[in-house]
Amino acid sequence: MALAALIAAYHESGEPGHLRATLPLAGRTVIERQARLAASAGASPVLILVERVPAALSAAIARLRRDRIPVQIVRSAEEAAEAVDPYDRVLLVADGAIAGRSQLARVAAAEGNAVLTVKDGAQSEPYERIDAAERWAGIAGIDGALLRETAAMLRDWDLQSTLLRRALQSGAEHLPAEGAVAILDREADLERLERQIVAGADQAGEGWLGRLLAPLERVGTTFLLGSSASPQIVGLGAAALTGLGAAAFYGRWYGTGLVMIIAATPLEGIARRLARLRMQDGIGQGWWHHVLELLAAIALIVLAYDLAPEWGWGMILAAFVALAFLHALEGETKRSPVRGAPFLAERKGMIWLMLPFALFGLWHVGIGALAAYAALSFFWAQREAHGVPASRQD
Repeated sequence: MALAALIAAYHESGEPGHLRATLPLAGRTVIERQARLAASAGASPVLILVERVPAALSAAIARLRRDRIPVQIVRSAEEAAEAVDPYDRVLLVADGAIAGRSQLARVAAAEGNAVLTVKDGAQSEPYERIDAAERWAGIAGIDGALLRETAAMLRDWDLQSTLLRRALQSGAEHLPAEGAVAILDREADLERLERQIVAGADQAGEGWLGRLLAPLERVGTTFLLGSSASPQIVGLGAAALTGLGAAAFYGRWYGTGLVMIIAATPLEGIARRLARLRMQDGIGQGWWHHVLELLAAIALIVLAYDLAPEWGWGMILAAFVALAFLHALEGETKRSPVRGAPFLAERKGMIWLMLPFALFGLWHVGIGALAAYAALSFFWAQREAHGVPASRQD
């Protein structure tokens, strides 16, 4: 049984000249976030029900298609019904409704018809009432057969409200919302939700440097949020700075090179935050990250090679040891949680760790310290992950 999504995108908002679907949210539009959330829950296709396609909606759909979100425009209930099989599961998303990935997945996984609900109260006016105590949170799970039956008898009624009523009449399960939900209609609604989204862009499990740079990255992300700058462009800027830093090392401008590579670290964090905010963290941003990692490794090797004539060829060995243990450490921490993980070696933290050695001209000592830090971090992670020291393993 496949999962499809049907998103209503035809109601006018409380802001003149905007559909609810085209209200700006986290640097993009409401419909883009709805479609990405539905796709992340496994929906394909993502049907967008429209009455008209203004320029803002057309541009939003083009961006979704560019990122390979399986969106499909439908202009009537009949078209929507034809696009799904009677045995498909359909995730119904009301016009302007936003709920988290876990909420959508919960509704999609429910047995039979199900509706997400919020309690009736002073703040529940935007939500459609379904009984004396509850209102609809704007998310429902129905089967394709119900959509087809409703399309056949709809006439001039509103599709999303009619589908809701028919689902309730069929005995749909009521699932109380377990996280933040919203029906977006005005700027005030957008401001509240946008603050929650920005706050939620902090990534769990970040290293010690990521936590220190978080305030600066939040400011940069907020500044770029409403711009056309993509995470890929910002990430490419970080990669370019790292490449220039490697070139400066080759020219023996060590201080200049390190400053450039250090400056790239908050840019990388901003790119990652923008990707998470726009729900592009799994789409099209991996390439610049791999380029950046490669350039950072090249920069360390170039620095070590340049120091080798004076301090011995052990410098090059130390650089490769640091990179090897860092790569092995990443594999260990990905497989299972490790106690003390935020304090273990990671690329951005190791870049900043070179700074005190550079200030005193002890570049060779710094490379040795990075190798030791990466090795100790790996052995700690392996001990924590497997419960025995690495030396006792077969």
